[in-house]
Order: sequence, then C-alpha cells, then structure tokens
Amino acid sequence: MNNLWMTLLIFIQPVLWLGILRNYIIYRKRIKRERNDFNTSISPNNFEMKHFWLSFIILGIVGSVISMVLGIYLSLPWIIIYEALLLINLIIIPGQFFTVLNIVIATAVTFVTYKFDLFTYINTEGINTSSTSLSNALLLLVTVFFVSALYMNMFLGNYQSPKIFKNQRGNKVAGYLNKEFTVLPIAVLIPGDQIHALISWWPVFSMGQHEFTIFILPVLIGIRFTIFKSMPKEFFKKLSNRLLWLTCLGIILVVATYLLNGVDNIELISMAVMAVLYLLVLIRTKRKDNNKAKWFSDAVNGLRVIAVRKDTPAEKMGVEMGDLIVEVNNFKVSTEDDFYKATLTSPTFCRLKVLNRQDRIKIMESAIYSDSPNELGVVVIKEK
Repeated sequence: MNNLWMTLLIFIQPVLWLGILRNYIIYRKRIKRERNDFNTSISPNNFEMKHFWLSFIILGIVGSVISMVLGIYLSLPWIIIYEALLLINLIIIPGQFFTVLNIVIATAVTFVTYKFDLFTYINTEGINTSSTSLSNALLLLVTVFFVSALYMNMFLGNYQSPKIFKNQRGNKVAGYLNKEFTVLPIAVLIPGDQIHALISWWPVFSMGQHEFTIFILPVLIGIRFTIFKSMPKEFFKKLSNRLLWLTCLGIILVVATYLLNGVDNIELISMAVMAVLYLLVLIRTKRKDNNKAKWFSDAVNGLRVIAVRKDTPAEKMGVEMGDLIVEVNNFKVSTEDDFYKATLTSPTFCRLKVLNRQDRIKIMESAIYSDSPNELGVVVIKEK
C-alpha cells in the first residue's frame, strides 16, 4: 500500500499540474489562432492533452524501467534543484522547453554546492545529503535523450496546425509551430533514508550494504520548432533518428567515464559535450528545413493545401499538405471562390486534380457530404 501511495504522489507535484495547465493554454491558443486565420478549428480535439497523458503513461513506464535497470540514483538536493528549474522553465520561460539544459544545470549546481560544502550550513535534521554520483546524472541524461527520441517519433507531427507568415519576398507561407511537451514520471533511486526521515511511511529497501528509497521524478520532455518547408512528421522522424544516434554516443561516453574514472569531472565534461551536440543537432535539423527549396506558400495556378482536417473526404481521398489543387470537378481553380463554386457543381461527389510536392499529377475522387459540399476538409491560405 505504501508503494501505491508513493507512486500516486506524482499527482501532487506542482510540475505536473503546471504542465497540464500549460498544455491547456497551448490548446486554447491554437484553437483561437486557427479560427482567426481559417474561420475554423483544424483539429478541434485537444490532441495536446491526449499526447501528454499517453506519453505520461507509456514513456513514463519505459523511462522508469530503464532507470531501475541501470540503478540510477540521485540525491535529494539534486532533485530539489532540478524541480525548481522545471518550475522556472514552465512559469517564467513557458515558450521554451530546456529538456537537456535543466539536467545539466541541476548537476552542475549540485556539484558546486558539494564542492564548497554549502550544505553544511543547512539544517538537514539527520537527512543524508550525500552527493549524487555524476555518472548517474549522465545516465539520466542519456535516458532522457532516448525517451525524447521516442516521444518525437510517436507523437509529434501527427496533427497539422499551420500559422500564416510572410517570407523574405513578402509572400504568404504556412509554418507549422510545434509547442507540444510532456512531463514523464520516471522512477529513480535516492540513497539513504532522505525521504523516510521526513515521511515515516515512505518505503526503504536495501541493496547490498546500502539503503535506497524510490522517488518518482517529473522529467520535462519537449521541443519548440516552427517548420516551414518540411513535412512535420518527416521532420520529427529525422530529428528522432538523430537523437537515437546521440543516445548511442551517450552510451559510449558512459562507458568511457568508467574507463577514465581517474580523470577529474569527466562526467560533467561528457554531459557538456552531450548538451552541445544536442544543440548542434537541433541547429542542423532546422537549417536543413530552411535550405529546402519549396515553401508551403500561396500559388497563382491553383490552391495550396496547407492542412487536411481529420475524418473528412479530403483525408479519405489522400489529399496531403503541400498538394496544389488545380482542378475541382473539371473546373480550374486559383482562388477560394473558384474552389467553392466548383464543389457546388456536384454536391455529392468531388473530383480533384492536384500536383503533389514532387510535381506529379494525382487524380482523386470521392463522395462528399450532400448537406455540406463545402466541407471537403482542405485548409488553404485565406485570400484576405
């Protein structure tokens, strides 16, 4: 029973509830923006919260299993510093998610406090404040890289929510802003009876000659990107693959730190290297998107599809974002007005001629809603 209560305590942590609140705010702002830009909500369901809870459960379990197998342990001061950084991130800098930086800073600050014996000035009331092994913080960082890669591959880019921008030439283009993030409950070990000294019923178990308690650590996972030229799902899949390679490199660095354990602060150096490489991966991925030739832009010889609504005739026909609609029911179209007039010529059936992103012609046909022929499900850049 005590183990159950210990697990449920994740639900009273302020980081989790701030994460839920931030996700709801992101959802409401997205709906408002979509209605303002396109007179409709492209994805009316709260997929942000759906992804939040699915990843909370699935990836939380994955991360916890990895952590327990590796035996990752962290000191209570490290956890306090890390969670304080998460609160600062979510409250003061809510638009960015410093997934990696929070871990590196928490480790560096904890290291400095122990280096200069700062905790000797704190009344610990018998709580063991032994320093977290730097190698464990490095293991946690590698684990976070791995679950971040899974998160991007599983959840990001599945829904299209464009925002209208203007490029350098003044043309309207669609950008796809990702603000999704999650909080994962990852089980870690705390050496000694640090929590048990405060909460008498908190379970303590022994491993060899050492005592440990289990703590459910909230870990912030997320990334903010605006994608202009890549397919969002493809973009995040490539980024996910690069993070998996970075995870492999992290494993090599972990092994190297054990082999070079005589080198001072080798773990901190390895974490700094991982953080820099992570930043370079993000920059390279973004640069590759910027260097692509084609924007999701308006066109004069047709209508550019910048999103396709779920469960609509357009989705069933296979219309994709980036497609250029050139004909509807054998009528050439170049404006929204042309498009809607053409759909009305056949209120129960629609035939589209489109050019895809590779400039290949596709012919698509489907029955449509007889009472709403305009509800084909494609989203285009508004003329006004």
